[in-house]
Amino acid sequence: MGIFDWLFGKKKKAAYGADWDTTQSAPSYQGPANQPAPEQREPFINAPARRTKRTRTWGLKWRQQRSKHPLESVPNEEEPFSLWSNPFKHHALYGGTEAKPSKGGSAARIEALGLPNLENLDELAALLGETRNNLLHYIIRDRPGDRHYVARDLPKKSGGTRMLLVPKPRLKAIQRKLNAKLIRRLPLNPAAHGFRRSHDVLSGASVHVARSVVISVDIEAFFPSLTFRRVSGFLRSIGYSRGIATALANLMTIRPCNVAGIGRTADTRYPQLPQGAPTSPGIANAICWRMDKRLSALARKFGGDYTRYADDLTFSGFDEMAKGAGRLLQLVRKIVKTEGLALNEKKTRIMRKGRQQRVTGVVVNQQTNVSRREFDKLKAILHNCIKHGPGGQNRESVPDFKEHLRGRIAHISHIGPERGRKLKAMFDQIRW
Repeated sequence: MGIFDWLFGKKKKAAYGADWDTTQSAPSYQGPANQPAPEQREPFINAPARRTKRTRTWGLKWRQQRSKHPLESVPNEEEPFSLWSNPFKHHALYGGTEAKPSKGGSAARIEALGLPNLENLDELAALLGETRNNLLHYIIRDRPGDRHYVARDLPKKSGGTRMLLVPKPRLKAIQRKLNAKLIRRLPLNPAAHGFRRSHDVLSGASVHVARSVVISVDIEAFFPSLTFRRVSGFLRSIGYSRGIATALANLMTIRPCNVAGIGRTADTRYPQLPQGAPTSPGIANAICWRMDKRLSALARKFGGDYTRYADDLTFSGFDEMAKGAGRLLQLVRKIVKTEGLALNEKKTRIMRKGRQQRVTGVVVNQQTNVSRREFDKLKAILHNCIKHGPGGQNRESVPDFKEHLRGRIAHISHIGPERGRKLKAMFDQIRW
């Protein structure tokens, strides 16, 4: 660049294909000579001023007038703005009333399952023997959870603690009524043996007696993994309306962050089934119906059987399952994952023939029986009680030591009657 260009500026070159000087303003396009000028429309006088923020400055009435397809007029509910600010009114209309029942349910499907047909919150309150307002007190989600639950930590045998969320007496009474009148009537898969009538650890273990291989897996965080969405979605799938399903799910779930004293071990993001509520085991069994069906079919494909007791999954079979145990576990992981759950890999055990095979604490090698270690431990306690008296044997500070021993003997007698009779004879010799 020369000194002249630096002082007076260098003239810009014309752009490629341009026939005018780029330093001047570009000529406006006029169009063909024979084309008439475009019609100048008058501006809309009542149009709102353009704003930079995307805010709703005009009501729906003006928008419907300008639209080619205006919406139908929607009647105003009573006090629409105070409805959302008042949770009681919101849940009252959301759950339905006698005049306006909650929509979206299937009465035919509910009656086919033998369940109570609930169309509004009044019918749900009548089923539980409560007033509508008392029921709303426990349904509304924005209330602090520690009003209705108490957190307790129980030590595990394997180490660590297990968090229990125990409902307070009033809510526990409502949940027990709900459990008796609705939850126990839900359809369950025959493979489920936990928390149901005429089924226990013995009935589940009896299926796996004298097998070539027994495979035991455990579901990690079983109850916390069943969230509010899973519970309400299941209730809607069996025929209940959205409002009733939401009300029932709120009665059975809790967000752990709303309960004081739980620490940081719980997943506090979503409402979940509390471990310690009367309704949690029953609704969890019902939700796992499809998973139990798929795992039962998988076990039959390998020539074996499948049972589930709460979060303990057990497979057993003969040579075909013994050879394909690794492949079976891979498929089990996939099925459990698609059901929104996960396996606790640390508790996966493959017990082959020739070693002790245990299912939910019951030995199943030749017949159902308690382990020799458990029998000898209780036998030693009873022997010391006979010889030295029961006062010095309550090392775990059990409140009612006599009933504690009686219960342990009854459990062993239920599984192994012969060993139970020996322990019962020793218990009768103790001088209380």
